[in-house]
Amino acid sequence: MAAKAQTKAGRPVVYQTMQDECVWSRAGVIKPVKCMNAFDCLGCAMDKKVQSDFQAREREQGGSSLDHTPPRLRLLVKDLKCRHMLSGRVAYKLCAHGYNCARCPYDQMIEDSGMLPTPAAPGYDHVAGFAVAQNYYYLRGHTWARVEYGGRVRVGLDDFALRVFGPQDRINLPRLGSLVGQNEPGAVLERGGKEAPSASPLDGKVVAVNPEIGRRAETANAAPYTDGWLMVIQPSNLRKNLKNLLFGDESLAWIDHEANRLSQMVSDTAGYSMAAAGGEVIGDIYGSVPGLDWNDLTKSFL
Repeated sequence: MAAKAQTKAGRPVVYQTMQDECVWSRAGVIKPVKCMNAFDCLGCAMDKKVQSDFQAREREQGGSSLDHTPPRLRLLVKDLKCRHMLSGRVAYKLCAHGYNCARCPYDQMIEDSGMLPTPAAPGYDHVAGFAVAQNYYYLRGHTWARVEYGGRVRVGLDDFALRVFGPQDRINLPRLGSLVGQNEPGAVLERGGKEAPSASPLDGKVVAVNPEIGRRAETANAAPYTDGWLMVIQPSNLRKNLKNLLFGDESLAWIDHEANRLSQMVSDTAGYSMAAAGGEVIGDIYGSVPGLDWNDLTKSFL
C-alpha cells in the first residue's frame, strides 16, 4: 500500500533502488525530499532549479571567484561524491570530472549498464493462476513497465497475455530510435500468419531492444518479467504516463477481473470453465481451447 501511495503522489517507484532520497538532499544542499524523476538528474527540473537558485544567490552576493566552474561543482566542492554514490547506485566513487556528468565516461558507463537485463528476479503475486510481478506498472493492454535507475523504463508483456496467446512464431519489436506512444502499437505478436499488436505503456524513444526475443520469441513466455523483456524506453512523459497505469493492489484486482472475463470467453466458446492446474493456468490458451478466435482475443485483451 505504501508503494501505491507513492505512485499517486507522482513519484515513480524505481525498481530495486537502495534509497529514494534526492541526490541534492543526500549531499546536504537542500532539505530532505524524495526523488521525483527516477534519478535522471540530467533531465530533472529539480536539479536545474537547485543550480539556478544557487547562481542567483551568488549574483546577489556580488558573484563568485569560481564562476568558470559548473554550479554543481561549486555546490559540492567540499565533498566531491559522485552523484551515483549519493543516489546509492554505487558504494564509493568520487567525482573526477567537475560534476560535468553529461561528458563523464564513468557516468556514461553507469547509464549504459542500465540497458542490460537485471539478473535479479522480482517478487511475485499470483492471481487466478497468473503471475504478477511486484513493483511493476501495468497497462490495461497487458504490457508492463519497470522504472529503472536513471529514468529509463523496461517494457514487456505480462504473464496473462503470454499464456493467452501462447508461444509466438515471432515478436516484432520497434527499431532503435523509433518513437512510441502510450496506448499506441509497440511490439507485434505473430503466430500462424496472424498478428496481434500490443500497446506501449509509455511515450518515449526506444533505446534498446532484447536481441534474444529476435532469436527465440518463446523467451518471453518462459520468463515474461525478466529475460523475456522486449525493449527499453527513454520516456518523454514519465510521471504523466504512470498515472494511467496500474500498480500494486490495483494491478492484482485488475488481473482477477481479466481472468474472470477470459474464463467466461472460454466457457462460451468451448462449453467448459477455465481452471488453473497446479496453481497455474496452461501456457497456451489459444492453442489449447478449440474455437477461440485470435481477433476476439486481441480486441478483448490487447
